Amino acid sequence: MIDIIRMRRDLGSAVAAQVWPDGVALRPFTAADAPAVHALLKLAYADGGGSVEPFAEWWKTLAADSEYDSALCFIAWSGDSLVGVALCWTSAFVKDLVVHPGGQRRGVGKALLLTAFQTFRDRGASSVDLKVQADNAGAIRFYENLGMILASDQ
Repeated sequence: MIDIIRMRRDLGSAVAAQVWPDGVALRPFTAADAPAVHALLKLAYADGGGSVEPFAEWWKTLAADSEYDSALCFIAWSGDSLVGVALCWTSAFVKDLVVHPGGQRRGVGKALLLTAFQTFRDRGASSVDLKVQADNAGAIRFYENLGMILASDQ
């Protein structure tokens, strides 16, 4: 069994401004984007780190979830290509954060996460949480560099 840890970012202090890589822009999520988001999740989780159901089941479950809000689905595009996704719940929880392999190490994930932080801060949340595999040192360092710490309610 894989150990999962919860990390938290306190939103009491200011959130750094999002800086998007050249040619990458945030676009509002619509239902028409769901197939592209699902495909990126499948690609990202193909080698582990998470899983995603077949599209019809995934979309039906996501859209019907009481914590789903399309305004909390942040999608980054480069031209016609989806390069990153941060799917968040209304409880100030980052459910999925994935970046296309071709867009990694360019700042897409950082910009998506900072967008989520600022959005939740604007909505009055005191903190944002996410879960990460305990053996994913790179992801843990990434989150720590953005002010996340091990949640005390582990």
